Amino acid sequence: MTIDKAKLLSSYAVFDSHPNGMLSLAEIDKALIHIAPDVAKDKPAIMRAYKASDKHGRQGAKKADGFISKDEFEGFVENLVKYDKIYKMFQGMDKDGDKRVNFTEFEAGRKKLGLTDGNARADFDEIDKNGGGFILFDEFCAYLTQF
Repeated sequence: MTIDKAKLLSSYAVFDSHPNGMLSLAEIDKALIHIAPDVAKDKPAIMRAYKASDKHGRQGAKKADGFISKDEFEGFVENLVKYDKIYKMFQGMDKDGDKRVNFTEFEAGRKKLGLTDGNARADFDEIDKNGGGFILFDEFCAYLTQF
């Protein structure tokens, strides 16, 4: 199921349950349970979107403050759409459900990433930045968002 971006954007007041213009991760999580329950279960995608969207603090401070301001909310929704799509791709490759993709799973699902030519092992190793022998969701995101 895809995210209804317009519905999320028009629901800022539901997200901001402590009407202070700043959304905590807990507020976002709680609102998503009611507004987009199919997305609310995709915690890694939510966390990735949250971190990517927290660009500045109150009064325009130039560093992240751990909250999503009203100004950052549209970017959060955009990031949530993007990272939820990536998370669903990741889950599709993670056949054993251990929240990481081994080489066998990668080899079976790499065509979905558009990787049909070349060396599967070299592609896997390029994505597996920490060399742990598994592709983690953060590594998967970093690879897919670099283009």
